[in-house]
This record gives sequence, C-alpha cells and structure tokens, in this order.
Amino acid sequence: MTMPRVRCRVLLGAAMLLLSGCVMGPNYRRRDTTPVPAAWRDTSSALRDSSLANLPWWSVLGDTTLQGLVRTALQENRDLHIAVARVNEARAQLGIQRLERYPQIDVEAGVVRSSGADSLLSGVGAGRRAFLGTGLSWELDLWGRMRRLNESALALLLATEQARRGVILSVVSEVARAYLELRDLDAQVAIAGQQIDIRRQSLTLARARFRGGLTSELDVRQGENALALAEGTQERALRERRQKENELSVLVGRPPANMPRGLPLADQPFPDSIPAGLPSDLLTRRPDVRRAEEEVRAANARIGAAIAALFPTISLTGLGGTVSDQLTSLFERGSKYWRIGADVVQPVLDHRRSKFHVDAERARTEAAVGEYERTVLTAFREVEDGLVAVRRLHAEVAAAARAATAARQAVRLAALRYEGGVDSYLSLLDAQRAQLDAELRESELRREHRVSVVQLYKALGGGWDPVTESLAMPRPAVRR
Repeated sequence: MTMPRVRCRVLLGAAMLLLSGCVMGPNYRRRDTTPVPAAWRDTSSALRDSSLANLPWWSVLGDTTLQGLVRTALQENRDLHIAVARVNEARAQLGIQRLERYPQIDVEAGVVRSSGADSLLSGVGAGRRAFLGTGLSWELDLWGRMRRLNESALALLLATEQARRGVILSVVSEVARAYLELRDLDAQVAIAGQQIDIRRQSLTLARARFRGGLTSELDVRQGENALALAEGTQERALRERRQKENELSVLVGRPPANMPRGLPLADQPFPDSIPAGLPSDLLTRRPDVRRAEEEVRAANARIGAAIAALFPTISLTGLGGTVSDQLTSLFERGSKYWRIGADVVQPVLDHRRSKFHVDAERARTEAAVGEYERTVLTAFREVEDGLVAVRRLHAEVAAAARAATAARQAVRLAALRYEGGVDSYLSLLDAQRAQLDAELRESELRREHRVSVVQLYKALGGGWDPVTESLAMPRPAVRR
C-alpha cells in the first residue's frame, strides 16, 4: 500500500469521526430503585407457572353478546380513536426530527429591484435583477444534540404506542364492567318485580282479613307502605338501568340506545382459577408501566440535547445560482455565482440560560423517574387488591346465596303463620323486607365478584387483541 493511499484513508477516517462526533449526556439505564416482591401475598391464587393475563380477552369474557360489544368498542370507541391519532402525531414528529440531521436545501427564484451594488451578487449594479439559486445548510451534529433529540422523539412515540395499548385494555375492561352492571340492574328489576307480586298478594290477604274483622286497619296500611317501597325500588333500578345502557352505548361508540342482552348475571362464565404469575412480569406487560419508562427515556435523552447546546454549533453552508439584469441573459456565461463556507455559533450571553436548561431537564427526568416508580407501586397494589377481592368475594357470594335461600323460606313460613292467625302481619312484612335485601345483596355481590375478575385481568396487563398487539412497534436501534 502506497503512502498517499494510507494518508487518504487516515484523512477519510478522521473526517468521518469528525462528522459523527460524540453524544453528550447520560445514556439511559433503568433504575431499579423500586423493590419488586418475589411473590404475591395471596399465594393461594398466585401460581408461578402462568398468568391470567396470558389468556385473550374473549377467553375471559365468555358471554358472546359481551364479546360482540367489546369488538364493536375496539373499532368505534372514541378514546381509542384519539389514542391512535396521538400515535400518528408522535410518528410524524419523529419523522420531522430525523430530517433535521440531513442537509436542508432551498431553491429560490424571483425578480428584485435594488438601489446599489450587491455584495453577494458581485458585478451587478442597481436596477432590476432576475435570479435563480439554490442554498444548502447542514448542521454538523458534533455533540450529539440531534441524535439525542431523535432518541427522545422515538421514546415519546413508543410511549404513545403503550398509551394506545393501555386504552385498548381500559376499553375492554370498561365495556365488561358496564355490561355486568347492566345485567345486575336487570336482575334487580326482576327481583323487585317478584317482590311487588309477593307484597300485593300479602296486601290482598290483609285487606280480606280486615274486612272479616280478623285484623286491624294497621296491617293494611303497613302492607300498602311495603308495596310502595318495593315499587320505588323497582323504579330506581329501572332509572339506573337506562342510564347504564347510555353509558355502555357511548363506550361502544354509539348514541344512547337499547343494549343487547346475553347470559344472566348468575350464568356469566368466568375462569375458576385465577393465576397471577410473577410480580416482575408487570414491568414488561402493563402498558402504563412501559409508557412511564419510555417517558423517562425521553426525558433522559433531552438532558444530552441540553448539554450539547452549551457547545458551538457548526454548520456547512453553500449558495449558488445565476443572476442577471435581463431574463433573457439569465443563463448566459458570467451570470453564475456561488459561495461555500462554514458557520460557527457559540452562545456567550445565553450560556447561563443554557445551563439552566440543563438543570431543568435533569429535574424533569427525576420527576419522570418518580412517576415511573409510582406507576410500578400502583400496579403491584392493584394486583394485590384484585387477588384478595376475587378470593373473598367468591366466599361472600356463596354466603349471600345461602342467606337469600333462607330468606325466601322465611317468607313462605311467615305467610303461612299469618294466614293461620298464628303470627302478626308485621312479622310477614319483616320477612319480605329481609328477602328483598338478601336477593339484591346476592345480585350485587355476584356483579362485584365478576367485575373484580375483570379488574384483576386489567391489573395484570391482559385484555388486548393479539391482532392489535402485533401492531405494537418494536424498538428499532437508535441512529448514532
């Protein structure tokens, strides 16, 4: 190899090193300051070999009518439309930021009138002039300011993608919650209707006994009061049911309308076992945790961009074209001009301001770290709350079912005793009131139990469709 070739390669390597430059500021590193528990407190449900979140949402929500509502919501829900638009906005912002690393080329053309010689367009005197030219400007990213801004924009794009996935998870869980609450209200309307029939029958009996002189008017008035209370309970349930239909309609992206019904609340299929997996899985599964981490990454990159702003900015500039005082001679010999140079800008008076910018970005990064740690702790708490809720509510539903059965038997016995003149009408009314409360409580607890399964599924990070999951953008390598 000859000496000139060696020198050329050395000079070429030095030039490439100069153009690539260095990257200022700290590289991102996950801060494991939040302790991760080795296992969940409710070890009876927290199996290590699996997780409820591994199941697709249609395996958890077995009602086909509910599945149809969820699919409609995933297409029409307006919150999800907004989240998708924000992802597209962040993707466009990343594209804009990446273009900043490339030369900026402008083309200018026009006719101008001047009063004296132009220092740039030498040789042309005063008067009207026509020109056509091209300008080029290229900022050398010696300190990595643009690369850090690209890194920040990429992290923000990934954060919005995780936010979109979080909206999908929320839409699935909110539609399921509203639907289960609607089925609970349907059950309350039916329970109140049955209670109205029972109290009407007992009121008819009380009136007959009053007319026969076997009881006082007090029994009749007490029966009328009990009947009116049951009718009011049904009207309240009807009002809340209509409002719940309106809420569910908006969740699926439709104007308020009647909602389809599927299985009754008591027949809603849900998994018998609720495995929770390992606590560490939440750090990679839950969209809100991953979104918070990407926001920390973006804030950390902006520190490097602020530090790079402390150093001189070097730009290569070029200008060239043709100019003439006559359009017909615009492309003749001697009408061309050009200029090539380099601009160096070093902030002097704003140096302290730039340092304050660095301090501000460091503070924003610390705040983002705190937000991430709070999100992780909240995730752990929500899973723990969900595990204990699913387990205890299952036992509460069983106890409430036994109480409702006993209350129905008590009403039957109290009616026989009153009809036979053995007991008072007040005892019958108390038994009926206890039956209504017990049956409403049983329906409420069944709804709470099934909603708790949905909330635990959400807390574990499950709930999105594998088709939409495949659209999640993988992290590409950051261009240096």
